[in-house]
Amino acid sequence: MLLVSKTTITFLALYRLLSLGALIVLVTSLSLCFAKSVWSSEKGVFQLNDGRGHLSAKMRVYYFRPKNFTPNSPILIVLHGNNRTARNYRNYFVEPALQHSVLVLVPKFSRVNYPGSRHFNLGYLQDRGGNFTPKSLWAFPVIDRVFKKAKRFFRFKSGQYFLFGHSAGAQFVHRLLIFYPSPLLKAAVAANAGWYTFLSRSAFFPYGLKNAPVDDANLKQTLKKKFIVFLGRGDNDPEHHSLRNTPEAKRQGPHRLARGREFFNQAEKMAKNFGIPLHWKHEELADVGHSAKYMAGPAAKLMFRLSLGDLR
Repeated sequence: MLLVSKTTITFLALYRLLSLGALIVLVTSLSLCFAKSVWSSEKGVFQLNDGRGHLSAKMRVYYFRPKNFTPNSPILIVLHGNNRTARNYRNYFVEPALQHSVLVLVPKFSRVNYPGSRHFNLGYLQDRGGNFTPKSLWAFPVIDRVFKKAKRFFRFKSGQYFLFGHSAGAQFVHRLLIFYPSPLLKAAVAANAGWYTFLSRSAFFPYGLKNAPVDDANLKQTLKKKFIVFLGRGDNDPEHHSLRNTPEAKRQGPHRLARGREFFNQAEKMAKNFGIPLHWKHEELADVGHSAKYMAGPAAKLMFRLSLGDLR
């Protein structure tokens, strides 16, 4: 007959009790982790191949996925300014993302792979000698690649993206619209660009389209895209430190506000000459200067109103 002491029985009971407690703690912890992954907002970074003839180069994409994100949520790609602070731009759109349940993606155009304005602001349409480059080297297609990579990563259903750019990013956006109006682009906002490629053949590129590789059919497609020229009324300093002041740029206007207005006016004239409706809008924000932070929320609101067709 096997004899078991009271001490042994007490130890076994305690062991079982502790084991059961550990299991409960483990299950609870896993449940909380699962809930966090499903319900909490998330900031992060992923990488993709940069493209443009050097596929081995990597581009970092900062993202914010709000807690109310679903597979049916809209997708917004944001382009930073010349300071290349992609993380800051991601943070500017946290509140708009939560408000509109939108996934925010901010690719960083590094100075290593996109040195200077020729590679970033101008999309590398021309080389150093002023020769137009092949489309395979243009910077614009990388935006489609960001969208496609994010679709695999986040498993959303949307087949198109919204696009916002401020300052140098706005220069990139409006030139993408002219030279690479992707079918994946649903609507775009260019905010406070310093200067523009006008839709006119009276001036040479990059200030106009006189010698540019774009035909009338392409321009008609551009004018039919949903697009907002968004301007801060306080961005009216002709001596701003980052404002281009070449003679050609000055002919567009004395400051960003005036140049944006004239750019939109030129688009209206071209649409009228073509005899087609213009799907662009011109909006201004009072009491805001050259600030991506304060343009972000209103820009998101305008963009989604334009998409829904209720922006007049």
